Amino acid sequence: MQKVKVYYSSARSKIWNYDHSMPGKLEELLSQIDLSKYISPKDKVAVKTHFGSQGAFRIVRPVFLRKIVEAVKALKAKPFITDTTRIESLEYLEVAAYNGLTHLTCGAPVIIADGIKGMDATPVKVEGHKHISEISVANAIYHADAMIVVSHFKGHLQAGFGGAIKNIGMGGVSPKTHDGKSNRGLLHSVDDKLPAWDKNKCNWCRRCEDICPVEAIRIEPKVSFELTDDMCWRCGRCARICKEKALDMPITSERLNTHIIEASKAVMSTFKPKKVIFINFMIEMQPECDCMPTADVPVVNDQGIAVSDDPVAVDQACIDIVAKAGPLPNSLASDLDVTEPGDTFGAVNKKSTKLSLEIGEKMGLGTREYELVTIKKKNK
Repeated sequence: MQKVKVYYSSARSKIWNYDHSMPGKLEELLSQIDLSKYISPKDKVAVKTHFGSQGAFRIVRPVFLRKIVEAVKALKAKPFITDTTRIESLEYLEVAAYNGLTHLTCGAPVIIADGIKGMDATPVKVEGHKHISEISVANAIYHADAMIVVSHFKGHLQAGFGGAIKNIGMGGVSPKTHDGKSNRGLLHSVDDKLPAWDKNKCNWCRRCEDICPVEAIRIEPKVSFELTDDMCWRCGRCARICKEKALDMPITSERLNTHIIEASKAVMSTFKPKKVIFINFMIEMQPECDCMPTADVPVVNDQGIAVSDDPVAVDQACIDIVAKAGPLPNSLASDLDVTEPGDTFGAVNKKSTKLSLEIGEKMGLGTREYELVTIKKKNK
């Protein structure tokens, strides 16, 4: 069986010439994968990325998104930059602008995929599901003709790492269904349960209240903790940042990663075959997700860009590339005495980075077997 091709270009630029720059090499990567095989004239093309947050600024830069947009426009298709609601939608568009993502900088409209309330989505059945039988896919993605998934490859506290799979699984679905029920929360929780609060462990620091994207938590120190059920997105941020472990969103890594794969399959099922490609940027690889309100320093040096039409293969290639890089000093890696090349993201987040890839392959999302095609510079 022929291996999936993953096109790769290093972040190193040893020659002072545009053709050896990362933007130049991205142009060559897009040429090598041949976008015309995936995108037809007049296609509405979702360029799915992450807008970041106030404080988390290490997203994929506008210069790269613009190169992708220009390549799509050259095929007479119509691209738009998009992400799903992470905080209130209109505020999230403001955050995107703060982080440099606008129509002017990217060369295409910047829109919220699931509408102004994060409920503009269509229910999709999950084929071969284990836990989630149906999940709602954001309508701007659901109705797109093609998609380019542009991911900032990095660590993730729960999943171990975030790349192409997480970008479509968590990033392609809305927080709520069209009728207001929990949707993305199905990924983070078991049986749609709310985070459990332990009063005896709580020190009333109110960090959970501050980080809640929908203000579902109300605290009166030493008196009361209130979590409003119908407001809660079940995103689990409150539990993830609670140092005292007073909030708990009980879910195993296997269950979480299976949920993400199921959601990814739902998103992919809305496209015809060979209408989606994946571009992973291994730059500024911080230990945590871009949705958090801060960005720690990278745990490994920039490694470059990987492109494929298989989400499992491209993530596996990035994991393998990062594993050869030495962890950086004065980072979370060195704080935890992770000093040798290897599974740095898994080590700093204390999670298996293999699990998502193994489950993804087993459930038919893609393959872990790939052929790495290295691109050294832009060809004339």
